[in-house]
Amino acid sequence: MDLTQLTQAEEHLRRAREGLTVAAQLLHAVADLISDHQPEQPISTMALGLAFSAAGADILAPYPRAVRDHALLKALAVEPITDQDVIAQGITGGEYALRLRQAARTV
Repeated sequence: MDLTQLTQAEEHLRRAREGLTVAAQLLHAVADLISDHQPEQPISTMALGLAFSAAGADILAPYPRAVRDHALLKALAVEPITDQDVIAQGITGGEYALRLRQAARTV
């Protein structure tokens, strides 16, 4: 895939996500980060925390504090499994990303 195709695909994805709630956008951004980095490896709480931090900085930054706080609380409320479950079950980043994308449909 050349750079033009990649840019077009990214633009299409961005436009498709424009109509989503801020919480859903956040969950999709976290899922993207997780699935882009060793999706076949079990995810760690550290990687999950870093993904939420990076996605939060990117997605939530333009919004007022009240919107950021509300979106984060909504996203965390539908998070598919807890940090302890992620580690105990050895869930891969790719699997967790799929679960996050599915959870994003509910917010």
